[in-house]
Amino acid sequence: MATAGGNDENREKDNGVSNPLEPISEDITLCLVVHDRFGNLANVLHSMNRLTTNIVVVDAGRTGGQAVRHLSSEYDAQYYQVPDDPDESVLLNTALTKVSTPWALFLNQQEVLHAEEPQLLLGRLQDTSAIAFDFPIIRFNEPSNHHFETRLIRTDRGFYWSNVIFPTLKISSDQANEGNQLKWSVNYMTGVAIVSLGDPELEEWELRDALARIERELDHDPESVQFWYHLAETATRLKEWDRAHSAVEAGLSVLSHKPSTSGYEPFGVNGLMAMYCEALLIGNYYPEKTVNSLLTIHNHMEADGRFSVALGHLLLAINRQDDAIAAQHKALDTFFHERQYYISLEKGLFEPALLVWKIASQHSNERLLRSVIEIQNKLNRRQYKLQAVLEYVYKQNQPLFFTIQTILQASLNRPE
Repeated sequence: MATAGGNDENREKDNGVSNPLEPISEDITLCLVVHDRFGNLANVLHSMNRLTTNIVVVDAGRTGGQAVRHLSSEYDAQYYQVPDDPDESVLLNTALTKVSTPWALFLNQQEVLHAEEPQLLLGRLQDTSAIAFDFPIIRFNEPSNHHFETRLIRTDRGFYWSNVIFPTLKISSDQANEGNQLKWSVNYMTGVAIVSLGDPELEEWELRDALARIERELDHDPESVQFWYHLAETATRLKEWDRAHSAVEAGLSVLSHKPSTSGYEPFGVNGLMAMYCEALLIGNYYPEKTVNSLLTIHNHMEADGRFSVALGHLLLAINRQDDAIAAQHKALDTFFHERQYYISLEKGLFEPALLVWKIASQHSNERLLRSVIEIQNKLNRRQYKLQAVLEYVYKQNQPLFFTIQTILQASLNRPE
């Protein structure tokens, strides 16, 4: 990637850009859904200045309508106010129907677009077979802990957003023959990131509203493992433990008679399995048959770091360290394939690596060094750097970090 400096003027000429503050494309429309918290709205709109002036704002807030309308007019955005607060997917689809450009980019009011070289982004859009792009979502105060989401999509392929609680990108039924194409045509957009200010802590009424919506979804589709997981997670945040426990049991019951679900709902399946392991740990209940069943399930599914780490702690409770380490390596291998798009670096990469090193350090420095080198080799093959993992270890476990630092330094000083 080119860096800022004395060649800026020449680079702008080469790309046909006369003024870096003027928009350089008419091919992208920013789609923005605004709720009651709109304090960052001006920053979101301003972050698109160098790309496009095509903006659609859908206002679903109960307060602040005048302020949102005024800001929208300042940026020449199309403004639409929704009288009620419908499901999030409805709001996103409302914005999508107003787009007339080839590409639609979705942000929310707590985010800004960070594109160091906007012309590189546009150049890729003009010469690509992809029909959607994933962006890294980076929290402003935790730059190493990010995940990926599909936010930039072609508007001529019949896409729409579904799932009322946590919208996901789907393809319309009349384009179902392209369903597999979406999986393989989503690419990571290099040089561009979405910086998140972080989601505000939800108030109790918002959590209860989400709970009611999830339950309505389950009335229509009681075999959705993902919604059972979201129900359990939301109930846990409300400290309604019995409700959370019942949701976990219901989701696992679906899995028991419909095991193929794990193939197309991996996020929910991993979340439920993790919560089940954590419940066993809290209750100090480790029946060997149950643990073996969990390990078998883990080894035969697309397990991510949430399930792997929770299972690892469960295995450690019965002194099965090698099985615990193997579970973490499976999580790491999975993360470096499709799962990296559905889980954060912390859950998918950092936590499994930390657990492996904690176990190895209990044996010997030599075993710890081998574990560090093994994970470093995994990272090198995927062009990831060990430094980010070590920074996480430093925050979580400083004694372990200094031990790793010491043995790495000793290995470098060791004669050939």
